[in-house]
Amino acid sequence: MLVALLSLLLILQPPPPPTNTHATVTVRTDVGWVGPSQSFNILVIITPDDGWHVYWKDSGASGAPTECAVTAPAGYKVGKPIFPRPTVFEEKEGATYGYDKQVAIFIPVTSPEHIHSNEATFEVNTFWLACKKICVIGEQENKLTLSANQTTVGPPHRDMQLVRWKKLLPKNMSELKEAKTVLRGNTIQITGTTTKKQISFIGIEQPGVRFLESPVQYTDNDHFVLTVTMELDFLAANTDSIPIEGLLLVGSNDNDPCYVVQDVAKLVTNTK
Repeated sequence: MLVALLSLLLILQPPPPPTNTHATVTVRTDVGWVGPSQSFNILVIITPDDGWHVYWKDSGASGAPTECAVTAPAGYKVGKPIFPRPTVFEEKEGATYGYDKQVAIFIPVTSPEHIHSNEATFEVNTFWLACKKICVIGEQENKLTLSANQTTVGPPHRDMQLVRWKKLLPKNMSELKEAKTVLRGNTIQITGTTTKKQISFIGIEQPGVRFLESPVQYTDNDHFVLTVTMELDFLAANTDSIPIEGLLLVGSNDNDPCYVVQDVAKLVTNTK
């Protein structure tokens, strides 16, 4: 009876967590120290193992998004993580978005107006799914202690690695020549001018919006017109306005520029 009970307990116990999550995480900042009312970034640097990949903030047809959560000292305001341009992986389930090389996720932070200590400690929790032929869930907690000055803001770091990582972050649409975004009904029309001939769009899906086709047309003088078709469901979103967000990818290389596309789709009601 005792042997049978022990066997049952072994069966009911969850399997131990994997010892190799096939990615590692380090954290740093882009300033030497922090001063009052200073804006800076915490960098979450994630490095997948060779042959493995992790996912963007929207994984696409399969996988799971990478997530970062920061616990900050009182008075520090933490913004939303900013992810660099992802690689598009064509898999049997469809297109997925992620990274198979080291990348840095930027998390904006603003310090309080009045600083009362000589240092600030941040806890950074990172969650990811690493995939190759199989997929493994990963989680890592890092602590980051930054010197604080009560009167003087800290100098920015200018190392080449940081410069390279910053170049991979999404840009504002205003930085693309002759850029224009027009939302009409269930389509977004994006226009602009670039010498790069591969233009594509990645939409961030959420309740109430699903992205469909996004054909692109090229005209004279390096001008393009990309039309993104969406399926909108205001009942599923439980609101009369749905935020639309995505990335316009220019060029085919991971270090080519990308631009943030944002708009709001509003429910049109018949007032007659």
